[in-house]
Amino acid sequence: MHKKTTRFTIIFVLLFLTTGIISLRLFQLQILHHPYYQQLAQSAHQGYTELPARRGEILITDYNSGEVFKLATNTTLDLLYADPYLIEKPDMVAETLAPLIFDLEQEKELDEERVDEELKLAYEIESEELKEEALSKISYKNDTELFEDFQERIEEQLSEKVRSQILLGEDIDQETMDELLALDLKGLLTTETGDIYAFPDEIKNKGKTAELLAEVFKVDPDNLERVLEGTNRYTVLDRKLAPEISKQIEEIIANDQENDFLGIRLLEEYYRYYPEGDLASQVLGYVNSAGVGQYGIEGFFNSTLTGKKGYFTSQIDATGKQITVSGSVIEEAQDGANIMLTIDRAVQLEVEKLINAAVESYRAESGQVIVMDPETGEIIAMANYPTFDPNIYSDAYSLTETEIADWQWDDFVFNMGDEENPVWWLYTQIDPDERIRIFPDEDDPEVWYSYENLYGPEVYKNKTIQAIYEPGSIFKPVAMAAAINAREVTPQSTHNCTGPIKVDEFEIHTFNDTYHGIESMTEVLIHSCNIGMSYVAETLGRSLFYSYIKAFGFTKRTDIQLDGEEAGYVEYYDDWADSELVTHAFGQGISVTPLQMATAIAALANDGVLMQPYIVKEIEYADGSTSEFEPEIIGQSVTKETADQLTSMLTSVVEQGIPQAELDNHFVAGKSGTAQTYKWGKALSGKGTTITSFVGYGPIDDPQFVILIKFDYPKTNEWGANTAGPVFADIAEFLFSYYNIPPDK
Repeated sequence: MHKKTTRFTIIFVLLFLTTGIISLRLFQLQILHHPYYQQLAQSAHQGYTELPARRGEILITDYNSGEVFKLATNTTLDLLYADPYLIEKPDMVAETLAPLIFDLEQEKELDEERVDEELKLAYEIESEELKEEALSKISYKNDTELFEDFQERIEEQLSEKVRSQILLGEDIDQETMDELLALDLKGLLTTETGDIYAFPDEIKNKGKTAELLAEVFKVDPDNLERVLEGTNRYTVLDRKLAPEISKQIEEIIANDQENDFLGIRLLEEYYRYYPEGDLASQVLGYVNSAGVGQYGIEGFFNSTLTGKKGYFTSQIDATGKQITVSGSVIEEAQDGANIMLTIDRAVQLEVEKLINAAVESYRAESGQVIVMDPETGEIIAMANYPTFDPNIYSDAYSLTETEIADWQWDDFVFNMGDEENPVWWLYTQIDPDERIRIFPDEDDPEVWYSYENLYGPEVYKNKTIQAIYEPGSIFKPVAMAAAINAREVTPQSTHNCTGPIKVDEFEIHTFNDTYHGIESMTEVLIHSCNIGMSYVAETLGRSLFYSYIKAFGFTKRTDIQLDGEEAGYVEYYDDWADSELVTHAFGQGISVTPLQMATAIAALANDGVLMQPYIVKEIEYADGSTSEFEPEIIGQSVTKETADQLTSMLTSVVEQGIPQAELDNHFVAGKSGTAQTYKWGKALSGKGTTITSFVGYGPIDDPQFVILIKFDYPKTNEWGANTAGPVFADIAEFLFSYYNIPPDK
């Protein structure tokens, strides 16, 4: 019951916001923009209507077939609305329309909400006798009663020829609000959030009120007076009508000989539709109930996809019917542009299947994959799990009642906010931590909820660009490439790894406390030796090392065409302690995004050339013109010779050090990483405490793909080689087959 109550609260909020936006738009059109349209829509003889623009589609292709698929498109369904001012027989109209638009399941859920509220009020009654009496009167309505109530509500809507209240403005600035309050006008209400409402029945002198308000808003007082009359010319009866229902209503209107349905109209509305469901959903984002793109491509290219509404006027005859006349179009609608992505559908499908299964198998908190073409910077696949379906994006907010045992309260429930703004978490396990966000019931302190999907709106985030982390050992190839390119070391240079070293007040160990004696730089990477990488960092020095970190694209956003990208963070070299110099060489004390990391390794696969990563291939505008995105060189991170040497070294890493990532028929270059996480400033260790990753590329003689895999807090194994390594091998095997690349082993 509580679950349904919460769902309806969310739906009500979304509907309220949508209604508010529509009301604000009407206010803008009727009042603020009136001088512009006054000559085009005079008095009651002309009408004014928006021409909707079609939102552009988001498309991907399949490499092998060349077929184009729609990731985001539009569907049209009708909105049913009424002009009560033109309806003479609201009872008859309601009797005709109610059976067509009645939704029994929705009415049952609303009735359940009513019963919940009545039960809550009844249990608050102190007198047991009166409480029992109130409870005895509470009951669910049967199907017939629900229909009769629904029809009565429709009749009331159709009968309301004067609005009870009008939203005049939203988010009014404080100065304007102070002016309004100083007027002390009857029939107006201002809210703390900056909204202003008018109540027509309470305004005795509308002309005078309009004059005073017009001075504040700087608008035409005559038009404002007409608005304050509150004539109700628009009320929504239903949305998203099934096509067969729309057809029946159209027939009713067409056969209306007596003009009884004169005020009933259908309006075609565009709705965003995602045919592939949750495929690449974090890349796409979604369109909210107000028609605004959120996250991903939908957010980044919102204005490009939205297009521009058009407007037209039409003469209105004596019966109120619109008659289109010559020159009635003020401005044509401009449809939004279509966007073609670089994503390959077949690869994206395979990658998502593999990462989804791996996250579940490893019991990780989340996982991400990037597949990139190193030669062009094109993103071939970008996947996150857990995920969401943008068709029903609001489901991410769905709550479910959760049980909290008495023994959990003292040690497992924490407020991470403050008393005024509490943020509650329930820890299901501590060290390694597992926790879920919980929410108290507003009315019953004994009842708590959690997100039904456990993650809530966190699933909207594209963590390949929106979540920074310490990369750990997959950063070692960057540091090694810098030292080789600066001629400080060669792949054959040696270092004596005899045991832990002391730097500042810290002791540096290898990841497994195994020490290798004399080892070459190639063996340093094969062994993933922190002691050897400390030596590499010291040979580079602060300034030179920092310059190479920047040359590989770190310290700033990649500027990929996606919403909400993070920049990562590397402190300026002047501020590095000695310990930070050496730990940066094995990916500690710095933060990056997975995309930054993949882009840097792609430079090693691309003869040392750093490419601009991009995910949009082409934008096609409504007029037929296009904008194409071509590969763009950012710079030369290292020389081709250095890049070739690193490819050879990283091939040895896989062949001699990471059998989990090794392929039977193909050589690949790669490196695993296991990054520690911290709690209360102390490094954690063990299963469920690490961020594991693998980055690699192939074929090694002419790399066509770079793959980065990352898992957050896997609980079955703590090591990158054992978690991300096998997934890399699976994806690489698929790509070698998909691109029909012959074996090189």
